[in-house]
Amino acid sequence: MSLSRRHFVQIASLSLLAGATFPKALAQEVEEERFSPENMAAFEGITRQSFEPYVKERFSISLAGKPLGRLTLIEVTEIKSASQPPLRPLTAFALRFQGSGGLLPQETYTLSQPALGSFPLLLVPCAVGATTPTYTAIFTQFATTGKL
Repeated sequence: MSLSRRHFVQIASLSLLAGATFPKALAQEVEEERFSPENMAAFEGITRQSFEPYVKERFSISLAGKPLGRLTLIEVTEIKSASQPPLRPLTAFALRFQGSGGLLPQETYTLSQPALGSFPLLLVPCAVGATTPTYTAIFTQFATTGKL
């Protein structure tokens, strides 16, 4: 099937018109800048010990500025590497949260806690069949001297 220039120009013109008229139909609009320098500053120097005092504390959760409820931090776990050590040592830990409502899909949400502030966090549902949903967030970073 060949495409004439006239037909191509018509399709391109309609696409441009639709894109200008209905931008949400052709692209995902970002409501908030999740990974702005201000949001990422919250992770500077973050360690497993940064979260341990907040086990059993509730965190507010939102997506695109819309509040979705609260999650309870139920566990902070160190993750040990089972494979050969990389050229540059890594540290890793997991946060496990418990929800109280319906199951949330895997997504980067904004979590807030009075002492820690607001920060973006990728939450992955786990224990999907359970009566109370739980979510996991994994932190992996290069180890600094003395933190192996």
